[in-house]
Amino acid sequence: MPKGAGWTIPRLILPDGSPVPTEFRLVEVERAAAKLALNFLEAGIGYADEWAASGGSATTFIQRSLNRWLDDCGRAKIQEHFLLDVVLSTSLDRYCYGQPAASGDISRMFLTIEPESAGYVVLGPTLRLLEAAHRRLPATFLNLFLGSLNRCIRVYDYRDALDRLERLREWYEDDPESDQIELPNIEASIPECVRRKPLSPRGLARVMNTLKDDRAQQLMEQAVELACMSNSADLPAIDDETRDLLSDCGEPVPALVAVFEEHDTIEGSFDEESQGMLEVTPEPNMILSFNGNHPRSISAAFAQLRSLCRTLLVAASLLDKASRTSRHAT
Repeated sequence: MPKGAGWTIPRLILPDGSPVPTEFRLVEVERAAAKLALNFLEAGIGYADEWAASGGSATTFIQRSLNRWLDDCGRAKIQEHFLLDVVLSTSLDRYCYGQPAASGDISRMFLTIEPESAGYVVLGPTLRLLEAAHRRLPATFLNLFLGSLNRCIRVYDYRDALDRLERLREWYEDDPESDQIELPNIEASIPECVRRKPLSPRGLARVMNTLKDDRAQQLMEQAVELACMSNSADLPAIDDETRDLLSDCGEPVPALVAVFEEHDTIEGSFDEESQGMLEVTPEPNMILSFNGNHPRSISAAFAQLRSLCRTLLVAASLLDKASRTSRHAT
């Protein structure tokens, strides 16, 4: 055919010379997600360069931005010891998490922190090392370590095992064959050094100035840093409206199991109790609520999440030291 003959298919281009998109999508939640994505950008949480990789999906953009934000906050290091999931949702039902703003309303959003499974730490070798340096350091270390972490996440430790033992005794109290039931001896697994009175902050400072063991010094310094980080963290209190949403939920599942020795009665108590922990939907370990329509509210919630990440980073570093102590002891 001669040049110019026949039909020509028109090719539309935008003013900048780029072709007009040939595919458009309309998803029910995208309009609300697009508004949330814009507010993420204004709040400094979203990453503008993630848009191109999101395929034009605001929901995907939010997911990618959240993952990148968590990576920037040290997620890889934290997950070496704490297998936690951060979920963004309009619901607190852990089994019904959907896309952000599935109802189209983003005025009440939640960031929840849920353990995928419980981490595990053996503290006995660390406590023995500290006891060799000063007889009251083990109780002080345990008080700082467990107290700091329990402000952020749930830790299953010897006190939980003792509480379970007390419940078992109450259950079997009226059983005529209770004398034949053998209950776990939790007390036998608790080192004597843990029962001593912890040092006061001033007393600890005096003792640390005299420590000659570098490992003990580093462990206590990091435990103090963890306590300071946890106490200064801007962690949320659950309001009455959110508490009502959790009325049918059970206790949060543990994010960490702290035992004194491998396979001790505390670990055994957790193994038995964990079998029923998911019979009722558990509360999240932490709940951060915010208004997705307001960038300032988003910024405030993510500032709280950043405080949690910083605390867990210090805790992960301390657990590294405790793990090395345990390996050296064996």
